[in-house]
Amino acid sequence: MLRTLPTPLSTDPQHAAACAHLSQHGEALCNAAKLLEGDAGKASVLRIMSDLRTTTKLQRATRRRLIDLHRLISLDPVFGDPETDEALWQFLDPGSRDVEDICLLADSLFDLLVEIGELDDEMDALALAVAVAADDREAA
Repeated sequence: MLRTLPTPLSTDPQHAAACAHLSQHGEALCNAAKLLEGDAGKASVLRIMSDLRTTTKLQRATRRRLIDLHRLISLDPVFGDPETDEALWQFLDPGSRDVEDICLLADSLFDLLVEIGELDDEMDALALAVAVAADDREAA
């Protein structure tokens, strides 16, 4: 059993969202990644969890790893060529409960990535508003 991520003491809403998601789904993501890519897949999820534990801000590298994880569990052809790869996922029964669970995990991870992107947009808008307010004060 994996240890859960502690509640972050971060003011970064993206980091907090990623921590909450991995706290809830981390073990299932490890299992799914291991089914699809073996120990390397599980190690990639553990790396993400380790990154989140040791930082208070969502780092660019961690974002990239989250995207790569989503590509892996959604069998994105950009991640690898499913026709030529000798991946473990080829041995999964498409009608199995594992495949259904992996699809649900892919959907929830996609939702997290969308949330992180929306938070980026909100922070950009806030930064722009602060810059405009500062310019208005200087002009007055």
